[in-house]
Amino acid sequence: MDLLLISPPVANFGQATSGLSVLTAYLRASGWDAHQWDMAIDAFHHFHSPEYLRGRAEIVLRESTDETLRDTSVRVVDDIDSAKDALRTPGVAQDHDRMRWAFETINNAGIVITAASRGRYEHDFRHFGVNSAFRSFGNLEDALSDPAQNPYLEYTEQFVLPRLRRSKPRAVGISLTYFSQVMPGFTLARKIAEHLPDTPIVVGGAYLTAVEHDVGRIPSSLLPADAIILHDGEEALASWLEAVLGGKGSVQAIHNCYLPADTFARASASAQSFTHTDLDRVPTPMWTADGLHLDRYLVPKYPIPLPLARGCYWGRCAYCNISCQTAATYRTRSVDQAIEDMRVAMRETGSNWFDLPVDSYRPRDLHALATAIIESGLDVEWGAEVLLDPGFRDDVISDLARSGCRTLRFGLESASIDTLVAMNKPTRPDKARRILKACKKNGIQTAVMLIAGFPSENQSELNLTFDYLRDNREFIDFLTIHQYSLVPASPMANDPARFGLFLLEPEAVLWTSIPFVNTNPVGMKNEDLPRVIASMKSGLSEYYTDLGELWTVAIGGWMTFPACCGVRNGLVHPISGG
Repeated sequence: MDLLLISPPVANFGQATSGLSVLTAYLRASGWDAHQWDMAIDAFHHFHSPEYLRGRAEIVLRESTDETLRDTSVRVVDDIDSAKDALRTPGVAQDHDRMRWAFETINNAGIVITAASRGRYEHDFRHFGVNSAFRSFGNLEDALSDPAQNPYLEYTEQFVLPRLRRSKPRAVGISLTYFSQVMPGFTLARKIAEHLPDTPIVVGGAYLTAVEHDVGRIPSSLLPADAIILHDGEEALASWLEAVLGGKGSVQAIHNCYLPADTFARASASAQSFTHTDLDRVPTPMWTADGLHLDRYLVPKYPIPLPLARGCYWGRCAYCNISCQTAATYRTRSVDQAIEDMRVAMRETGSNWFDLPVDSYRPRDLHALATAIIESGLDVEWGAEVLLDPGFRDDVISDLARSGCRTLRFGLESASIDTLVAMNKPTRPDKARRILKACKKNGIQTAVMLIAGFPSENQSELNLTFDYLRDNREFIDFLTIHQYSLVPASPMANDPARFGLFLLEPEAVLWTSIPFVNTNPVGMKNEDLPRVIASMKSGLSEYYTDLGELWTVAIGGWMTFPACCGVRNGLVHPISGG
């Protein structure tokens, strides 16, 4: 084995990250014996097993006098396997009581694990963290080194290192997609460097790309990687393998790459010369199940993450840094190759669900894909994240539905035109309503994301959004409300004064938000936003009964996509009238 690509904990228990499979296919086509391992799903089952939870419950029963916590500790040991099985049961997405119980049981497991740590860390199915660990690189290194604060030290030694010794990869790649993976991922790299010092380590992923401003400051003792690859990774990773394992070329010539130098990572000579992967050069299949055990994921049918587009074709929203993260050219896979990808993935997995992990999809490109699906006769169900673009005409939406589209996820962000203009967002409330209504008329479930507390937004403008959501509730199935945060490399972070922001000194390292003071005279204060958002959610809960449920809090994750497929689609009644 030349390379083992690993996705560390903690990640989505309903789906493996698509990045592993795309890279595996690309490297194999380039002649490398590459394999993938979703360590995250294995770790999830370990920490959410009756055996592990029984040990945590014994600590709680011995040390806590909280009767509710004690009862929860006993109950979760008995119920955890049944809860996990429930989420794998076909039709569970329509049984909200059963699904609510299953998620609450799994969430309660995290409460027990956290309580048993005696406050040293928080650990549940979505999150692992140590209080104040990210205040500085020194704090982070201390937390990573302390077994009392880092259960992944023991887990890595007991379960991960033995597997690596058996498989004997010539190199290991670690992909960090989420913040929750940083501490487990860094732990993995440190343990490999300690116990398998002759194994080169390469680290990358979307999360490190999002915090590129800090990557050059990471001490090599904290992350002992031989390379850190950001942005598109296919060509850079292949070049790194050629240099490190094949003895050909120089690592200094690798694009998108940081290399160790003295005590910190340093950009390679070519690091700022970004390489954008041509998606038509990525071999079929873009997605491969080899190395993944799909029956371990907690979904009634596996939703295949087929990445057919990268970047955002709009790329001008003031608050967003997606285009910066992808160093941004909008690209799509050709329709013919996308159809072949679907055929191969269906043959390989037995699933016909495709949850497309894209930043955005231009309406005409998505329409072309839908038309090709119809003409090919493929029986698929799919969903994607898109803009509320006027190009989604009624006839386009009708064809999307006929091709098997079951859900579209939209960033509405606000229903105030003034706020949308300030955001440089192309959405307009009246056009958004037409699109949402057309989706529902054609049986496509809709998910809407909002940003509350944009710096120039006042309470009156937020009230407009509340009224819009109330008045259009029959066209919206899932709703998520995010508090505004200032993210690195966004237009607002690059020119804060233009948006009335005063930047403060960073409070944390490897963090995807920048502290600031809002100087807009009409804007809401940061410290008031949690209360304002809580009040907004409380008012909307009358109209959106699933608002805040664990399966809806992450649009596109958990059970929102399965809830739109299969049986539920047969229950959707088209909306009539004007």
